[in-house]
Amino acid sequence: VKAIMGVLSREVHLCTAPEGLNLIKQIINDCGDDYEVIEHKRTTPLTYSLLSQDFNFKTDVKKGDALVVFSRKSVLMLAAELEREGIKASVIYGALPYDTRKMQMERFIKGETEVVVATDAIGMGLNLPIKRIIFMEVEKFDGETKRILYRSEIKQIAGRAGRRGIYDEGIVSS
Repeated sequence: VKAIMGVLSREVHLCTAPEGLNLIKQIINDCGDDYEVIEHKRTTPLTYSLLSQDFNFKTDVKKGDALVVFSRKSVLMLAAELEREGIKASVIYGALPYDTRKMQMERFIKGETEVVVATDAIGMGLNLPIKRIIFMEVEKFDGETKRILYRSEIKQIAGRAGRRGIYDEGIVSS
């Protein structure tokens, strides 16, 4: 809400799930502003792939994967574990300074790292060449309690897999 009502800009672009569109319209109308709705459709299929019970970093993590966890501590621990297995990883989490986040993204895009280890910050409009999203956790602390991810959160994060023009499909695993 702060991004819509408090920003000093002539134009604001918002992305939302269809379920949130009516609320966004109501807020904009209450402010007396104009809006245009542009709907985008996914252009590559998104498929679910079951991981084996004996998931192994060395054999099961592939170039182009994004491993998703829900705390900075988990991101750093997982990245260190991958490093011990000889797998270079970029790290992305919400409190990461902008310049550092940009550098981590660029390293992944250029192929200097093979995978990304990230929190749900990865679902906030980051366009990376991710083939597969692997949810390593399905619970997050939301500031008050630890809870199972909402369907909308899963869809937002999973949607990062399968960039058009790079991959023919996106894959999601957990």
